[in-house]
Amino acid sequence: MKHLFKLRNTLLLIAIATISFSCSDDDSDPVIPTSNYSQELTNIANNVIVETYKDLANKAADLHNEAIDIKTNITASNLDNARQAWRSAREPWEKSEGFLFGPVDSQGIDPAIDSWPVNIVDMDNLLSNTSGFPTITENIISNQTNEAKGFHLIEYLLWGIDGNKQVADFTSRELEYLVAACANLKTKTTELYDAWKSNGGNHVANFLNAGGTGSIYVSQKSALEDLVDGMITIADEVGNGKIETPFNGENGAGFDPTQEESRFSHNSKLDFANNVRSISNVYNGKFTIDGKGISDIVAESNTTLDETFKAQILEAVEAIEAIPGTFTDAISNNRTSVATAQSKVRIVQETLETLIKPLIVNL
Repeated sequence: MKHLFKLRNTLLLIAIATISFSCSDDDSDPVIPTSNYSQELTNIANNVIVETYKDLANKAADLHNEAIDIKTNITASNLDNARQAWRSAREPWEKSEGFLFGPVDSQGIDPAIDSWPVNIVDMDNLLSNTSGFPTITENIISNQTNEAKGFHLIEYLLWGIDGNKQVADFTSRELEYLVAACANLKTKTTELYDAWKSNGGNHVANFLNAGGTGSIYVSQKSALEDLVDGMITIADEVGNGKIETPFNGENGAGFDPTQEESRFSHNSKLDFANNVRSISNVYNGKFTIDGKGISDIVAESNTTLDETFKAQILEAVEAIEAIPGTFTDAISNNRTSVATAQSKVRIVQETLETLIKPLIVNL
């Protein structure tokens, strides 16, 4: 995602100019109107973004442990535990997609952990190359193409192409690949968390010090604009990509279930809903701690818009969750419900683009 760098509110310059033309003997100090959004930026950066990445890193580590357990003792119970650990790690990742900027982009972490569709050919080539790679390690996986590692490759190994893989279907090489891929996911998500936290790469300081020395943001407003752009990007991706492509195909060619993300695990609906929740988390300033967010800024100018947008977010999540059965089945057998969910997500995007972003731009 490209960062937008714009000059802050011109009111300050206008005020200064006005003062210069109105010198008098009045002893009172001139009042220069300013706005400060430190509370909103600090809360969103620390308590939403950093905490989401912390949760992701911890749950990726749990998934790696479960993969080790499967390799050590491949049982139906351990397989179920690993699958649940994948779903648990997937949740904070999808809830982070409302802010896919910064290290997740610049360090190539997003494509390294969430490329779709999977490259089964490269995976199979590595699995069969026992002479060249007698043992599959994390280092080997890290050098695989992005589509042959990360969440969806792990998903494929755990569930299989039709989502019904059994314990007896696993080979020892697949278990090696699984452990190594989960180790790589753990490494990349830890790198992401470390890049943001204050005692690591400290990318969070760009928001805490927006408009100050050392920040990539020339003003607090430009930081807020980046947050809004992040919300717009994921709303567009869900409504016009993740739902649209399997629902109607490329360029309207007809539904194509092979393009459905997270289809092996049938986790797609939850993925989509959590993507919309990522918008809610940034807007409301809440992940686990409830603090100030974009909502507080919008409400100061337009309480009706704030309440309307909150309702639109909720309606989009509810419409996604109301799709009957799996998304795979719904795109052919419950198309009306899918279309309704898609329209609700598009409404969220439209409100962000046409009402909320202009409000932030004109602060």
